[in-house]
Amino acid sequence: MLTQDWVERQLYCPACRATDLEPTPENTRSRDFNCGSCLEPYELKSRSSPFHSRVLNGEYHTMLATIQESRTPNLLLLEYNRPAYAVRNLTVVHRSLLSESAIVARQSPLSGSARRHGWLGCYFDLSQVPPTGRLQIIRAGVPSPPEQVQAAWRSFDFLGRMAPIRRGWLADVLACVETLPDVTFALDDVYRFEDRLRGSHPGNRNIRPKIRQQLQVLVREGLIERVEPGIYRRASPTAGQQEVR
Repeated sequence: MLTQDWVERQLYCPACRATDLEPTPENTRSRDFNCGSCLEPYELKSRSSPFHSRVLNGEYHTMLATIQESRTPNLLLLEYNRPAYAVRNLTVVHRSLLSESAIVARQSPLSGSARRHGWLGCYFDLSQVPPTGRLQIIRAGVPSPPEQVQAAWRSFDFLGRMAPIRRGWLADVLACVETLPDVTFALDDVYRFEDRLRGSHPGNRNIRPKIRQQLQVLVREGLIERVEPGIYRRASPTAGQQEVR
């Protein structure tokens, strides 16, 4: 596949200073490349038309298991210009921000007559992923400086040290914060997402205390700022931040 060949020949590792990525053996599940230096895994999705919020993926329960077991690959979204055989846009989605909320099952499994009957597909819902975790490596054919992409990537390193359930909560609250229209926002603005977060975490009955806890973590890690009690401000956007259409 031409796009896989391009990644193998041209792409560096966004997570470290390695200058290339290594393809995985054929039929490896849930990943297409690994970094030989830091071992970060990557899954490639490519198409000639723009990506929107939903990106088709594999089997639903398998994908949930990769998140629960911290084996989720980073997601490479490559958009190419078919006539010119050139990369138009390339985004990498940080795997720590792909929470269970971002994995949505398709409506029904394959029928009993299908070769893989009972197989239930899924897709990534990128609207559930914080834009700061979607880093633009190439935009409109112009590459972002690798050092800026890698610096932005490092701002999420702390998530890798968290258990999946804690990481999922933080990613979900950050995604809510980043949908707010104003850079400066109040605690009450985040409380408006209470029903959404309850739907994503049905086992938790203390949603508001959990929201406050996650905001404290986001302040500590520099992703938002506390202006005054109950008032916050989103940090300046990192290089390559992308909005999904």
